[in-house]
Formats: sequence, C-alpha cells, structure tokens
Amino acid sequence: MTGPGAAPAPSGPPMSGVSRVIVAGDSLADVGTFGIKFTVQDAASPAGFPIFPELVGAAYGLSAMCSHYMDNGASGVIARGNLPCTNFAVGGGRLLRGEGPQGIPFQLQDAAVTVGGRFGAGDLVLVNGGGNDASDLAAAYLVGVSSRSGMLAFLAFLAREVEVDALVSTAPGDASLARSANLYMEKAADVMADAVVAHALDRGATRVTVLNLPDITLTPRFSAAFEKLVQERGVDEATVIQGVVRQTVGAFNARLQSRLGSDGRVVLVDVRAAVDDQIAHAAAWGLSDAIHAACPVTSVSSAGLPEWSLPTCTSASLDAVPGTAPGWWTTWAFADGFHPTPTGHRLLAGTVTQALAAASP
Repeated sequence: MTGPGAAPAPSGPPMSGVSRVIVAGDSLADVGTFGIKFTVQDAASPAGFPIFPELVGAAYGLSAMCSHYMDNGASGVIARGNLPCTNFAVGGGRLLRGEGPQGIPFQLQDAAVTVGGRFGAGDLVLVNGGGNDASDLAAAYLVGVSSRSGMLAFLAFLAREVEVDALVSTAPGDASLARSANLYMEKAADVMADAVVAHALDRGATRVTVLNLPDITLTPRFSAAFEKLVQERGVDEATVIQGVVRQTVGAFNARLQSRLGSDGRVVLVDVRAAVDDQIAHAAAWGLSDAIHAACPVTSVSSAGLPEWSLPTCTSASLDAVPGTAPGWWTTWAFADGFHPTPTGHRLLAGTVTQALAAASP
C-alpha cells in the first residue's frame, strides 16, 4: 500500500547494512510484553500481525523479533531471561513518570547493557515515545482549564517535571497554562534526547532512528473528547483547547529536532507529517477510513469517553461484523482510539524505511 512519497514496507530486495534491530518505546512498538500486540489480533496466528518495528527489520531481511520483557502479574514487567530478544518497548512506556521497563530511558539503558555495553556497526537502534506523555498532559490540561482547583492540580502535575521558576515566568492566565504545557513536552523531548545520547550514541551506535510524534488530536480517542468538549463548552473553547494540545506536540517535535536533527548518526523520522497526509488524503494512501476506530467500543470511561479492548478485537470478529465484507477493516488506519491497524503499521514502517534509505550513504 502506497501513498504520496510513501515507501512500501517491506518490498523488493532487502536493504543492507543492518544485522540487528534494537527497539525502545511504547505500545506502538511493543511486540508482546503483555501477550498481545497493540493492534487488531490475528485470529489465524498467535504470532499476530507484524507491527512497524518488525516490518522495519523485515526490510533488512531480518527474522521476526521478540519482546525482551514480559508481564509477570504481581511482579510487574520483568526481563524474560536469556532469550536473545532485542525489542525493549513496553506498552504504557513513557519518557516522564515511567518506572522501570515502562520508562523509555530505562529501556535504552537496559538495551545497552544487554548487548554488552557497546553497539556494533550492524546495529540499528529504533526509538519511539512521547505519545503517552502527551496524552497524560492533555488529560491534565482539560482539568486545568475547567476551574481554579483544576488549575492548581494541573500546576502540581507540571511541577513534578518543569522547574518552578520556568512555570512562574510564563504569561498570566490561559496563556500561562498553554506555555507551561509546552514546557512539559519540551522536557519530555530532552529526556528522550538525553537517553539516546547517553545509552546509544555514546555507546557506539552509528544508526539511531527516532520517531517524532503525530498529531494526537487526530486520533479517534481525542476526536471523541473534542466532541464532548463542544457539547460542554462550545466549539470556540473546544477549538482553542485542541490547538493547545497540537502546540504541545509541535513543541516536543521541535525540541527533538534541535537536539538530535543535526547528528549524522540519527535519522529523525517525521511521523507527524506522514500521518497528517494520510488523514488528509486517505484514498491516495489506500485508506477508506483514517478517522474512526475499526474495533468496536466495549465500554465508556468515567469521563464519558469510549474505550476499546484490543485483546478481544480479532480479524475474525471484524470480518463477521454484519453488513460488511471480510477484510473491510484492512483499509482503516486506526484499530482503537490510539493505535494503528496492521495496515497503519505498514504505512508507518514505510515512512521509517524510506527515511532510512534516504539517509544511507
């Protein structure tokens, strides 16, 4: 499946120069920490549909990867042991407030130790993150603009990561909240950049690929929240809030660019531009729906927003939806409120491999 400027993944002869892919990130890149992949489940295979880091590896002719960590119930997320698994991504991974394996800096540090302290010439380090941080921030911001007590709670949320003098130096009123939100995401980008430098570049990595953030306001989850905001506060205020959230994503991406964009060892992938184009020109990318979630809503949150269950969203159950033809969901971009379908993953992998190919000597 192709689109404007797209590179299918994988197709043609394998790309060269990479013999191992090491992954750190969140649910977008997690290949099985919790026994599933965060997309539509393949009813025909327990291995599941391949997701973007696996497809990137396949573009280099590498076999399927496995998760370094596993969910051990009461003990939480732990390392599997001696299996040669190089995917360190964990669903729920964060740059800020992530503890242990659910902290992306921890994953990168663990990866460096696991490979023996130094990366080799054939290693590709692939990193994503920031989506959960942006979602946490958006939820806190919505509370912050609702009341004085909400604003105090929002400032307390920010103060755990943003220096107090930076918070008090911002403009007064709503502009202060918006600027403070940007500072939070800039801090998240700094944490990612610091981790990439300390645990990858300073340890010999010569191929590091970092994904920036897409516009989370275009996801089904935020779209539902926006509709609720319109009902509660009117379209003007809802649009302002949407704009602030978009600006925080822009602040994150701009800081990543300033920190890592000039390093010749780093390929910074512009996922935001790719996803923006896929949503704006869905048909050109082979998509029939780039707005809604293919999986059914299974519950409603305490905030009155839809929730989805990816473990129970299978290819067979979607094929059996009344009034549809089998495979209808394969031309949809989103599986649930936040995660891509297998097709969305193929498009993302194409964006990544195209960036890697363009950066190859």
